[in-house]
Amino acid sequence: MSAIIDVLAKATLFSTLDEGALGTLCEEGRTINLDGRGHLFEVGERANAYYLMTSGVMRLYRPGLDGEDKVFQVVGEGDLVAETAMFAEPSIYPLSAEAESPCTLIRLPRHGLLSLVRVQPDFALRLLGEMSHRLYQAVNRLDQLTVTNAGQRVVMYLLELTEWRREHWVVLPVSAKVLARQLNVTPETLSRLLTRFRQSGLISGRGRKWAILDPPELCRAANLPLPDAQCHCAGSQFFRCCNFSDRSCS
Repeated sequence: MSAIIDVLAKATLFSTLDEGALGTLCEEGRTINLDGRGHLFEVGERANAYYLMTSGVMRLYRPGLDGEDKVFQVVGEGDLVAETAMFAEPSIYPLSAEAESPCTLIRLPRHGLLSLVRVQPDFALRLLGEMSHRLYQAVNRLDQLTVTNAGQRVVMYLLELTEWRREHWVVLPVSAKVLARQLNVTPETLSRLLTRFRQSGLISGRGRKWAILDPPELCRAANLPLPDAQCHCAGSQFFRCCNFSDRSCS
């Protein structure tokens, strides 16, 4: 268990907890290894545990009635998986989780988390802050998907990645096929858009590694308003791509 405590102590959310609190979280915890395409859990299953990703990439999705999976989120190293489901009653996984690449995770039982938030209000507030962040991200993704123009969705996604990494080079966290599903475009459309932007000198790269050479011109090419670095309205830190809704601070 000491090895798991050491890993938890390095995670941002748990970094302020003492060893006793970490021990409460990881009691009955264990490490899980999944091969690519391996399933962690299925939508509708009883949610008795949540997970900390230590390596790999995993997609969270729900099977569609048309047979196509609807990808809601892609998570990687350092991310928590299904922590919000721990507070529902009954506690049920709302999505399925499948490894996009070989993954290592730490399985953490639900009862340890519930016990800790009852006696550690500061930790409970930190956890609520993380959940709020996730909510803003979900709203951002929903906003992206309501944009009818495929080029705008792709550009918004790329610019959000650059802001998250704080550099112009980005590595797509998933395959083109999974990303296309996440952005609600066909793989052919995604490939065609990336090729067009590259030929226009706006981006550079291939496969999963890309450089955003000219963010303002990339926005113009997709008919998006320019990024608004001065906007500090509530939640703006989570809407880090183009100011595509032309919102203004109030």
